[in-house]
This record gives sequence, C-alpha cells and structure tokens, in this order.
Amino acid sequence: RRQIMGRRMMAGKAFPPKAVLAFIFLTMSWIVPSSHGADPPWKSGSTMPPGAASPPAPQMPESRPNQMYKGSPTDITGLRLEDVAGSLRNVLDETARSLRLSNLPLQEVQRLQKEIHKAAGHDTSSSRRWLEAGNLAKFNGLRTEPYITIPVDVNLIFIGFSGNGHYRLSLMEDELKPWFEHMEHKMAHTMIPLNEESTGKQRTHVYYRYNFHVLELHPDVDAIIEAVIWDNARPEDPWTDEGLRWTAQDMHQVDILPVENALEDLVDTLQLNSSYTLFLMNPKLPFPDFNYGYRHGFSEAELRRLHNNDTLVSELLRREKSRPLLKMSSEMKEDVHLLRAQVAEFRGEESAEKMAELQRQKARLDQIIRDKSAEQLPADYQGVHGAAQKPGPRGRPKYTDMRDLSQAWAAIYKQAIHDLSYWQRHPAEEPEDELEVDDIEAEAAYRNEIKTLLSRPKDKALPADMLFEVMATRMLQSDQDQDRQYIRNSAQDRHTQEDCLTDNWVANSRFAFIDFSAGPFEWGPIVGGKGVRSFRTIPDIVSLKTAATDFTVGGKWHDPEYVSKVHADLRAHGLERLEEEKQMLLVFLRSQCEGRTEVGSDAGNTCQELRHKLSAVEAFIRSHTSIASTDEETLQHLSLVTGGPHEGANISLVQHSMFAKLGAIIETTQRQLFTPSVSQISAPYKSQFYFHVYIVTNHDTFKPDAKKNFDFEKFQAEINQFKLPRQQFHFVLHKYSMADDHALAVAYANALRSAVVATLKVDGRFVATKRMYLDSQVLEKHLQLLHDHMAGGGPEEAGAMDKRDIPIFLFSMDAPLPVFIDKHYQAKALQDMVIAVQSDEVEWDSHLACNGKPVVWNLRNPLRPLLAATVQHMAGVMPMHLNMDEGHGKVSQDWLWSVGCSPLSHTATHTANFSQLHVDTAHRNFVAQDLALSLKLANEGVAALTRASTNRDNADALPAVPNDRLVQMHVAIKLSWKSALTDIRKLDFQSAIPHVHTAVRNARHFKELAEQTEQLLMLSSCLSPLYNQPFDWGMVLMVAAAVGCVALYYLLVPVKSKAKIN
Repeated sequence: RRQIMGRRMMAGKAFPPKAVLAFIFLTMSWIVPSSHGADPPWKSGSTMPPGAASPPAPQMPESRPNQMYKGSPTDITGLRLEDVAGSLRNVLDETARSLRLSNLPLQEVQRLQKEIHKAAGHDTSSSRRWLEAGNLAKFNGLRTEPYITIPVDVNLIFIGFSGNGHYRLSLMEDELKPWFEHMEHKMAHTMIPLNEESTGKQRTHVYYRYNFHVLELHPDVDAIIEAVIWDNARPEDPWTDEGLRWTAQDMHQVDILPVENALEDLVDTLQLNSSYTLFLMNPKLPFPDFNYGYRHGFSEAELRRLHNNDTLVSELLRREKSRPLLKMSSEMKEDVHLLRAQVAEFRGEESAEKMAELQRQKARLDQIIRDKSAEQLPADYQGVHGAAQKPGPRGRPKYTDMRDLSQAWAAIYKQAIHDLSYWQRHPAEEPEDELEVDDIEAEAAYRNEIKTLLSRPKDKALPADMLFEVMATRMLQSDQDQDRQYIRNSAQDRHTQEDCLTDNWVANSRFAFIDFSAGPFEWGPIVGGKGVRSFRTIPDIVSLKTAATDFTVGGKWHDPEYVSKVHADLRAHGLERLEEEKQMLLVFLRSQCEGRTEVGSDAGNTCQELRHKLSAVEAFIRSHTSIASTDEETLQHLSLVTGGPHEGANISLVQHSMFAKLGAIIETTQRQLFTPSVSQISAPYKSQFYFHVYIVTNHDTFKPDAKKNFDFEKFQAEINQFKLPRQQFHFVLHKYSMADDHALAVAYANALRSAVVATLKVDGRFVATKRMYLDSQVLEKHLQLLHDHMAGGGPEEAGAMDKRDIPIFLFSMDAPLPVFIDKHYQAKALQDMVIAVQSDEVEWDSHLACNGKPVVWNLRNPLRPLLAATVQHMAGVMPMHLNMDEGHGKVSQDWLWSVGCSPLSHTATHTANFSQLHVDTAHRNFVAQDLALSLKLANEGVAALTRASTNRDNADALPAVPNDRLVQMHVAIKLSWKSALTDIRKLDFQSAIPHVHTAVRNARHFKELAEQTEQLLMLSSCLSPLYNQPFDWGMVLMVAAAVGCVALYYLLVPVKSKAKIN
C-alpha cells in the first residue's frame, strides 16, 4: 500500500474529494463528544422519554417531580443545580416570612389570585399552557405596570359668584361644566434637578389624579366672609387726612388672621380636612372703587409709628384684656351639625328613606362590581392601568350641594360674632329682617364697646388709628409667643420691614384663597424674571362687567334715557323678529320634516329640535304680546332672545376669556401648591433624623444664635412639624471659631470668591455691585470630611440603617461686604449637606420687588432661607415659585403662589410658619419615592419571568417552579399599593408609610424569587436539550477546519505535469 500511495503521490494524484470529506467527517464525529456531555435526565437505558411516541408528539413528556438533576456546571450558564435549588429554597423562606409580616387579608389575596389564574387560562391543562405561554410571566398572568396613580381630592368653593358679590357676577353650573371638563385632571410627579439650569425630560412612573368637587354654599356664607373682611380692613396710613373714611381711594389692608380663622372654621365644619380646598372669592365691596389687599402684620406707616412712639407699647400693655380673634371651638362646630339636623327634621325630611335609598344604591354598585369581576378578561389585557403609557388628562368634577350645612354654620358664626361684638353693619348693606335691633343702635353699641376697649371716654370721638391700636393690643395679649415677639421687635428694631400686600393667600391649614375683588398686585424678580405675578395674572372682573353692561342689572339699565331707547327698539323690532323667525321655522318644517317622525337619524333629531324651538317661540309670543314700558325684566329677556340694538356686544368672548384664565389659575394651583415638584435630592424616609447645626464664626461683633438673629428654638419647632408619629428628630448644636479650627478656616478660604454682578434697581437704574460669595461645590468637598470627623465617624449602632444625619453649616461672617452662596443665595441645599451664611447687613435690597418696592432682606437673620434649604434637603420640598416644566424639560418659575407666612414664599419677611400643604408635600414625597421603587422592583421581577421561556426542554421543572408563590407575592404588592393609595387619599401619611414599606419589601423578594426561577428554567433547558438542542458551533468549526486543510492541500502541493509520449 505504501508503494502504491507513494507512486500515486509522485504521480500527482490525490484522493477523491468526496472520500476525503467523508473520512474527516466520520473521524470528527467519533472524536468530538456531545456538546453537553450528559444524557437527558430521563434517559436510563431507553432512547426516548417516557410517554413520547416516535416521531415525537406535541404533548409534554411525563415529568418526575422526585427526581433531582445532578451534574457538573454547564458550559453555558456556569451554574450548579444544587446551588440554584438552595438559593431558591432560601428565597422561598424569605418570601413566606415577608407575606406573614405583610398582614394582608387572606380572602382578598385568594380572590385576586383566582382572578389572575382565570385571566391566565388556568382552566386548561398545565402542560398545554406551558407550551402556549412561551414565558413564565404569561403562564402566571403577570404583567408589568406602567405607572401608579395617586388620588388627590380638591374642593373648589365659589364665594360671591352667585349674583350677590362684586358687580353681581354669577357663574352657573352649566357655564362652569365645559371648562372644568377640559382641565388637567392628571399630572406627573416631577422632580427638579439639583442644578436648576440643567435640562432634559424626565420619565416618571408616578402620576396624580385630581378629583374635583365643586361645593355650593348658602349665600349667608358670603355675608359672613364679607363682614369679617371689612371689619378687619384698615388704611395703610391711618394718619393721613382721609383717616378712617371708607370712601377713601387709598389702599386698605386687611388683617389676614381673622379671615384665615373664619375660612378654617368653615373648612373644619364642612369636614374638608382630609382634602385640599381652594376658595375663589368675589366679595361685595363696601363702597365703589374700594381698594384693599391682605397682609400679616403692620404697614410701613404703622411701623414708623411704633418706632417713633416709645411709650405706645407700654400704654397698650396697661389696657384691659382685649377680646381675642374669633375661633370656633369644637362644641360650636358640633352645634352646627346639630342645628342642621334639627332644621332637616323640622322640614320633614325622612332620614330613614334617605338611608334606604343609599343602601339600594350601594347594593346596585356592589352588583355591578361583582359582574365586572366575573367577566372574562380579554387576551390583550394590559394590567390594572391599561396599555397606555400615560394617563388620560380629562375628567368630570362632582357638584355637591352643601347649602343647608353652610347656612347652619353661618347662623352659628354670626351669633358668635354678635356675642363678641365683632358684627358691624356697613353702609353698602341693606339688612331686611336679619337684625333684632336697628342699624343705628347696632352701630352705636359697636362704637361704644370700641371706646371702652381703647379706654376712651364715650363722649369723645374715636381716634383715626383705632383699628391699628386694636390690632396691636390683640397681638400684645395674644397666646402666641410669635405675635408678642413680632410687635416687640417692631417697636425696638427700626429695620423691621413690612410684608407685601397680596390678593391671594396660602393658609397654615390645607386651603388657600384668591380674592378677585382685591388688588391687583405684582411681585417677583426685578430683572430676568419668568412667570412673575403681574396685574393681568388674575382675571379682571371689571372688564367682564364693562363688556356685560348691556345685559346686567347693575349697568346702564339705571340710565333712564338708555332704558327708554332700548324699550322703544324692542317694542318696534323685538316681537317682529320673533314672528319672522316663527314663519321661517314653519316653512322649513313643512318642506323638510313633513311626515318625518323618526328620532334615531340626524335628520329626525334636527326636525325634533326645530319643533321644540317653534313651541318655545310661540309660547314666548303669547305670553309677551303686550309689553309695558316699565317691564324691565321682560325687555331684558327679550333683548337676549332677539339680540336687540346691542347685538354686537361680545360678552360671550369676555366670559370665555375669564373662564380660560380661571382654569389656568386652578391648574397652576394644582401644579404649584397642592402637588408641587420636588427636589431630585434623595430624600428617603427614616425613623430617626439627626440635625447637626454647626455655627462657624470669625468675629465677636454680634451673637450669631441670638433670638433676633438666628432663633434656634424656632428652627427646631418648624422642622418638628414634618415629624410623623413614628419618627424622632434630634438636634445637635455645635459652635466653632475659625481662630481655633484651622480646617474650617482653610475650607472657607478655599471656597471664597468675588464677582461683579449687574443689578437692576426698582427705579430702573443699573448698578454694578461687587459681591463676595462661597462656591458651594468646593465648600461641600471640604466640609464633608470635616463633618465625618466632627460627628465622630460613621454610626455603629444596630439601627444605623434607619437613621439619617443632616449636617447644617452656618457661617457667621463679619466682613466689609455681605457674603452669599453662589452669588445670590443665603442658604442652599446640597447633595450631602446644607450651608448658609450670616452677615452683618440688616437691610439689603434683594433682586425681588413687590408692588413697586424692593423686597429687603435682613442678612443677619438667616432663619427663613435656612429653613427652606433644610426641608429641601430633608424631604425635597422646593420654594413655591419653582416647578418642573414637562414640555420644555427644564425648571420654570411661577410666582403666583409665592405668598403666605411660609419660609418658602418671598412676599413675607418676618414670619416663618410652614403650611400643612408643605408638610403634606414632604410626606407625599416619602411615599412617592417608595412607590416608584416598589414599582421598579416589581416590573424587574416580571421582566425576569418574561425572559424565562417555557418549552419542552424545561417541562420537567414545572413542579419545581413556585408559580403560586410568585402570584401571591405580586398580589401582595398590589394590595399594599391599594392600601397605601387609600390612606394617601385621606392624607393619612402615617398609615400609608408602613404599606409602602411592605410593598418595597415584597417587591424586592418577588424580584429575587423571579430571578432564581429564571435560573432554574435556564439550567433545566441546558441539562435536557432533547427537543430544542442549541446549535453546535464546535462541530461546525471542526468541519470548517477539515475543509480548510483539504483546500490548502490542493493549493500548496504542486502538481507535476508529465509530458505525453506517443
């Protein structure tokens, strides 16, 4: 053979290609073993799985639940079956413990589990569903949830819009409905980045759904609110020649505390505490062109009076006890409900019938819910929120009649005002039978009591500044320490500034109001301001009244010549036009609608509508054939029907413009006040907060922590408002001097910068101002290490994971120029800390203006900016003028609601009281973060189950897959969401926090269980690749190498040609 092969090779003859390839293929097949190196688990002497026919049938192979898969780690996964099974067992134990701790209603869990099983088609065989599902998520009926919707209830109360307010403006329900239906009823939970100049659209998974409730109150409530407003209105400068004349054109200021107390009592009595309320007020003016606004504290003229009169406070302190502001007690509020029940009983309203009707409605609703639950879910069901990635923005408000209860409140409140002698009749009011005494006697009694209160002889005239002295006396005798401290500081400190006059207000409770009769006013940045409050921000009722003059009772109808002209025109043309319209309708009906009686089609509906209109025109003509010249009301109705001589007056356009602005204001209130944007700084909920306040000084000029400079007790009291019952707040005060601590001095020196800032003054002058400031990023880097050293290092106690340290650095500087942070701020919240500065300047013209005057800052008292920065770092609560613009993907400004006594507003300078609205924003942010986290974890778990394919290779692993536990965990997460959202709707955040924590814990265990199950199925598919063997790339490479060798042989081995010899 060797000789033959040698002769053939010498002769240049190779083996046939087919023979070579066959030889290589057979050799490689014999050498290369199976890529998995193990037989299928069911292969024990047999070549086919039990129950499988030849050829294989589509049914599942018979599984053996007691058989354990053993073997070495696979080449693809690198996992051992023993490790996966052990991890799965541990996760199952953790999920069982988590379910026990969740304390969920077992019946509810079972019901939802049955619904999911039914939607997933569990009525068919498990083997068939395993093949048809394709993945484990679909097999168990689990789907990702696109978002979570938090419900928010908002009450809208109109005061003075039922025809008895300013200009007798009337807004009916039919007019408001179309506009409310087009308002934004769903908004996203947005976050403001730490760098406010950064841009980029955010993707959020938490939305707010607003449920609007329009409440109709009794007109007596309007009279009560008007009386409270006018009784507490006083001129800004009572020492002018105008004095206390109500008809004066000078601006008047209304003390906000009595008005806020009255509205708060109304909200409490109507039981609206578990929701947010917006009052839209249009009170009747005591005199035409009466100008007024709302303010807390004294005006500039009154402050000068206190400064220049050293003995005034002493005189006021010697006076008799002043009656406090009216605040309804709980007994009085119970009397309101008792009076309402007595009135209902007197009217003969049968409560039993009402209760029976409510029970019947509840039974019908329950039946509808049961029917809907029993319906078969469609195959394309996309979860509880549907397939939409964003919620629909539209809805319908609910209209609630609360006239009876509000009338009872007005009666009780009015009696309380009489008891305190606060009720004063005004010249613009014409009482009929409401008072038991004459107006003159009531006015005289009121003035005599005022004289007694002011220690004035009754035979002498009242002083011009009596209301100022009444307010000052009430503050000095107040139970609130901040009121007494304010008036004392106003008398002693000549640098005390007045607050801005505003026409809207954010109360300390869960409500706010806008007064359309007050103002208008303006405030915001002097230069570069976006969204500043201007005179045109709030709808102008005067313009509406001017446009509606021809159609209202209070307009030109009081002009005799105008009325006579309109009467003549209407008598000459009004009924003639109606007769012509009647004839046109008759002709059209005879020609087009003769014999047409169907109603379903468009033509039939049009004919039916024209017949109704013809009947109405005929009825109007019959009842108004003879019109008297003095029948003003009839002529007005006729002018509305026929158009009259003033048909071109475009009142409809003005009304629609006002409604559009009104809707925009309500949407701004939703976005800025009720559910504002929060900071992007991580603000997790912790049971313990430690506030480390470091006061760093470089001087001995003044005491940094003095009560009038930085009131540390006030700081603690305001921060403690954000504490939930299960939380603990700890405050630690540290004092350091730069002369003793060189590290602090170096950090301060490295961060100090200087710049020239172009400033625009209120009078229009541009001024180049040199400004010293601290670079916050550089300072944060140095102070973080110092805080760790000062605080004693990291926490080592067992509960360290449930606590949070908040370092607050206050630099008290005495320098030739004031020191700021990043050029413009007194305090700033950073990622890891809060920094603030305190300078010796007590009057600094800020970049803000209010009503043509600059807003002056006291740089020696950084309490307000430090509180605002602290709550931003702690809970993400932002200043009231900042918001995230979703459309542009950047931070926007709107200064409409930057009002109130809160440190987050910029129209007040001396008060620092957080509103309950801001506390709710902080707590809602805690809940929203955990809800978003639980949603993310749950969706990641469902995604892992989606990646876990179900096929014939892993069919034997079906008994080992914890399908029931996966469904139970997912149901438990949804039930926790449901309980949390129910508590959030009632603004019970204390009860909602445990539910969201349970949802996060269950979601985390659900994700772990889903990932372990995915590994189990993947490993099972790799260990038994009977039906779905993976493509063997090793064999392909071997064959390709053999083919390459043959090709190289043909290319490289030379072929010797032999000459042909005949």
